[in-house]
Amino acid sequence: MPKFIEIKTKRFYTTKSIDLALIAVIIILSGAVEGLIFFKPDNSSQNKLVGMIQRINPAKVLSSFQIREPKIDPISKDFGLVIPKIGVNVPVVDNVDGSNEKEYLWKLTEGVGHFKALKTPEMEVDGAYPDQGGNIFIFGHSQIPGGDMSRYQGVFNQLSDLQKGDKVVVYYQGEKFEYRVVEGKVVEKTALEYLKHTDEETLTLMTCWPLGFENKRYIVRAKRI
Repeated sequence: MPKFIEIKTKRFYTTKSIDLALIAVIIILSGAVEGLIFFKPDNSSQNKLVGMIQRINPAKVLSSFQIREPKIDPISKDFGLVIPKIGVNVPVVDNVDGSNEKEYLWKLTEGVGHFKALKTPEMEVDGAYPDQGGNIFIFGHSQIPGGDMSRYQGVFNQLSDLQKGDKVVVYYQGEKFEYRVVEGKVVEKTALEYLKHTDEETLTLMTCWPLGFENKRYIVRAKRI
């Protein structure tokens, strides 16, 4: 039985909005406290001011500041993959035979690969595309820390940083399709079931694990929003 295909970015997220919100909360609270200390209001006014401070809900103040994902223009709208949390913005090379090492190693110098539909005695690959239902399987390289990161060699190095609920975006034929991560885990390299058809439209991302080695695979699965 053939092994699961052997696959040989920089985190980007802003906390500026959170910092500003925290500063706002501090200013509000410190201003109220200064009023108590320096202006020495009478008991009635003091009680009102204390009541106001107690009613301030920092969580509500923070929630009023909208934290926006960084805007990333896709490198390809014909077929592209964008993962805002880990700064991935890469073309997807279509119709790649992930069972043919010579073919996929060459194709993965141009981006990440879309595993084409395939059926052999050893494996069955759905090969779905966005908005078609089924399993859209995209694979890319990881690289050892400090290794050669050129030509997409480490494009999926931070795949394991994705958590449940994180957004993944696929552009296909000029349209945008969004997915939410539902799981991420290490699997054996013989775990061919992740290539098969799924009843619900699923985006499957895969790379080698540990980074740059072929011992196992790291899989992320996301569902269409």
